[in-house]
Formats: sequence, structure tokens, C-alpha cells
Amino acid sequence: MSHFECKKVENCFVSTAVFQYRLGYKIDDEFINWLEKISITCKCRRDFPRPYFNATLADGTQVKGILGDIAVKVVYPDNDSTMCKEAFEKNLSYCRQ
Repeated sequence: MSHFECKKVENCFVSTAVFQYRLGYKIDDEFINWLEKISITCKCRRDFPRPYFNATLADGTQVKGILGDIAVKVVYPDNDSTMCKEAFEKNLSYCRQ
């Protein structure tokens, strides 16, 4: 059961596989801990007025967002965006169970 909404982001970037996920909860330490477990790199800058995070998964997927917000931006690699999107969404559905 998914607890998120997914919407393609129209932008002027080179990548065409950019999506915004609206979660059913605010992004907090539990989400960051989960993201650290599934990523190869995860940086969280809490010293900014709007603390943000940026993570890269093993398949090249990038996850970005603001702590306390309910949305994340996900950029999938162009070479295999469909498979990466399916894998991320499957992981995301287990994040808060």
C-alpha cells in the first residue's frame, strides 16, 4: 500500500526523469535513517535555516529534499529510469511500515 503521490516534474534540466513524491508524513530523522540505509551516499545539512538532504542510491537515483517538508524530488538516471523508479517506489512503500 503506497502512502505517497507521484508527479512528473516538468523542467528545463537535461534529465527527463524527474519526479516529485508527496509523502503522507513530514520528513524527519526516521526518513533520513531509512535513506542512509538504502543509499551509497547521504548528506544532511542541519546547519542551514532550511535543513536539506541529498542522497545517491547505488543505481544512480538522486533523492533531494528539505527536513520537515512532505515532498522529495527524485532524479532517475536516464539510461534506466523505469526500472530505477519501480525499485525506489517499492523501497519507499516499506519506509514507514
